Amino acid sequence: MKIIKIIISALIISLFNLTISYSEDCTKYDKLSKEYAKCTSNKLKIETSKKANEIKSKTAKKIEDGKKKLKNFNLKDKLNKFKNSKTHKEFTEK
Repeated sequence: MKIIKIIISALIISLFNLTISYSEDCTKYDKLSKEYAKCTSNKLKIETSKKANEIKSKTAKKIEDGKKKLKNFNLKDKLNKFKNSKTHKEFTEK
């Protein structure tokens, strides 16, 4: 049973490594060379900029949704109504 688990885990790890190596074009360089470092840094910049743009668009959408909810809340009207009412009963009746 332990042998089967070891074999399965080794297969999963090797498949994971294969997918990473196919997606990378930096493998043609030696890992200690400056070309490899430059390649990996460029790749990292591209990935982070994609994620940053994705996060930026999500937050912009959430902000717009929040603005719409705030406009629908009519806070100014409710505050004016509260200021103009003399008692709590008068405020709840209007």
